[in-house]
Amino acid sequence: MTRQKLIYFSIALLTMACGMVAPSPQIQSGTLDLRTFPLTTGTTIALHGDWKFYPGVLDVPSDATTASYLPVPGLWNQVPVLSGFADGKGYGTYVLDIKLPEENQIYAIYLPEVRTAFRINAGNRSLVSGEPGITKETTTPSAQGQSFTIGAKENLQIQIAVSNFHHKEGGLPSAPVFGLGESVQNYILAQSMLDLALTGAIFMFGLYHFILFFYRSKQREAFYFGFFCLVFAVRIPFIGSKTIYAVFPNIPWELVIYIEYASVFVLGILFLWFVDGLFPRFIDTKIIRYFSAYVQFMLVYGLIIKPEIYTQFEVVFQAIGIIFAIFLGIRLYQMVRKGLPDAGIFFLGYLVLFVGFVYDVFLAYSGEGDSTLSQLAVFLFFGVQSTIVTLRTVRSFRKKILLKDEFETINEQFILTNRFYAKFIPRDFLIHLGKESIEEVRLGDSSEREITVLFADIWEYWDIIYSIPLENRMLFTNSYLGRIGPCIRKNNGFIDKYIGSAIMALFDGGIQNSIIAAKDIQWELEKYNERRRSFGYLPLHAGIGIHSGDTMLGILGEEERFESTVIADAVNLSSRIQGLTKKYGARILVSLASLLVHEDLEAIPYRILDFVRVKGKQETVMIAEILIPDIDSISNKKIANRGQFEAAIFDYVRADFVSALKKFRSVIVDNPEDLAAKIYIERCEYYQTSGVGEDWDGISAWEK
Repeated sequence: MTRQKLIYFSIALLTMACGMVAPSPQIQSGTLDLRTFPLTTGTTIALHGDWKFYPGVLDVPSDATTASYLPVPGLWNQVPVLSGFADGKGYGTYVLDIKLPEENQIYAIYLPEVRTAFRINAGNRSLVSGEPGITKETTTPSAQGQSFTIGAKENLQIQIAVSNFHHKEGGLPSAPVFGLGESVQNYILAQSMLDLALTGAIFMFGLYHFILFFYRSKQREAFYFGFFCLVFAVRIPFIGSKTIYAVFPNIPWELVIYIEYASVFVLGILFLWFVDGLFPRFIDTKIIRYFSAYVQFMLVYGLIIKPEIYTQFEVVFQAIGIIFAIFLGIRLYQMVRKGLPDAGIFFLGYLVLFVGFVYDVFLAYSGEGDSTLSQLAVFLFFGVQSTIVTLRTVRSFRKKILLKDEFETINEQFILTNRFYAKFIPRDFLIHLGKESIEEVRLGDSSEREITVLFADIWEYWDIIYSIPLENRMLFTNSYLGRIGPCIRKNNGFIDKYIGSAIMALFDGGIQNSIIAAKDIQWELEKYNERRRSFGYLPLHAGIGIHSGDTMLGILGEEERFESTVIADAVNLSSRIQGLTKKYGARILVSLASLLVHEDLEAIPYRILDFVRVKGKQETVMIAEILIPDIDSISNKKIANRGQFEAAIFDYVRADFVSALKKFRSVIVDNPEDLAAKIYIERCEYYQTSGVGEDWDGISAWEK
């Protein structure tokens, strides 16, 4: 298997492992209701939330009532008032009551590492990791996770007795995983496969670079990077899901913790020597030697003292590590500025590694364990740094053709990836955020600016959808949308969202482009209808609403799922205006306030249509109908009767219903298909009979 395939395979496993745990319903006051939750095969849930907690108790009666509540995952040190353990030392029991469906099913529970021993009880099953006790002498620590299956229905109580006297932190750093028996076992298998895949892939990285060093002994960076990979490959089974227990079930807990901590120091010094091999003398060798001596001292120190002592300094180690990483990053950036060969790609890989390292420190500080993201960052770093060493070897043997092919392949993949992502987050959106590429986007990025928002939708969409076979519905929708998109883009707009058959498009730089785009959409729809008529299909009618205003463009979501979006009152109003198009029989409606700032207003055929108050808005909005000459006879007659129609509207607003009714009827005589005139005739006839009050303002309130 090539290194490229190893990377793809590992990333696929990472993605699969991320998607196997679904967000669970909210656990409140130690109770979780899963009676209506779709627990299907292949889906597991993490039991996050507030569990009941009984400090100083290892055996809790099933009917116990007095309890405090602790967040899971979480460490006792973080909530000393709730847990009662300011230093993380002590023992207690977590309790969760789960309401299940009435039918009996086989469920499974998986609990990863606990600080530092636990016993889990559920129904008639019980398993331990280590041996929880009430004193240090009666407690046997362990970092091994446990799982078991159990048949249950209606109600299930889970009790997790935890004790910690050997580590600076106590509690549940990871949430238990719950689901159908097969689903949980598949989740555990996926985690194990992920660790094995990463271990094997990184081990192969190391072996590959040792072979390079064997044929080119002067290439010291290959030796140190190979050593770095091997140490990291050894470290992986000792962290995360602790797969080392699958091979050595009786391995001492102290050794597991020591390797987890000591390997970090070894990796740090090997990384420094690797940098020195790539860029000789750019980092003072004396600094590296001093740090090497410090690492040797820490390794011996960790062997002599107990984990409960040296884990107390974890925050100090992390702070020193971050300071060191920042210092090294500054030096690497200086190398990039000086134009050293391969400095740019090395700095990129280092940034990836730095992000993963800082994220791991954050999770460790918050008590949430290791992350798949950090593992992926490290793996990508290996790929980047391995590429550097390979490129240098290729240069040494003057394989210029192979080097050229490799660069072209990587560049092609990069371009294809960016083109693919551009279909989800338009480049125009990135420009508004001040970003050059999708890689720069971060959660919370935003930009405030005035934007014109266009909503377009088919009036007959759902009637058509329900009248055609299921397999044709997506084809029909995409056939329509495929004609709309080009009309938006060629007029300097971009589509922000698809909502069924509806589109939400954004235009920067004035309202004129959006109006042209709206007209193009209507003309394109006319061409599409000609084709539909030739096949005997009903024609389509699309309504378009436009409004301009201040908007906030940004990135919403969470760390694992981003989405570009627009938050603004203008979005809601343009959607509401679009919803009125069918009521008035109008192709295009626009707020008059937005239309009046058009650069060439005199060139646009339009007519004032109504004074409305849409749902969710208190203020009045004056809307106008954009008219398209020669698109149909109805539009041409609307243009011809525009003056008469607007005069009638102003009579209507002044409550002169006799004059308004006369003029609206004159419009209808010439254009019987003018729905707006018909609406006003009905209103005038009603108000002539019922009368209006002193607060009459002529405003139409639409609640839908």
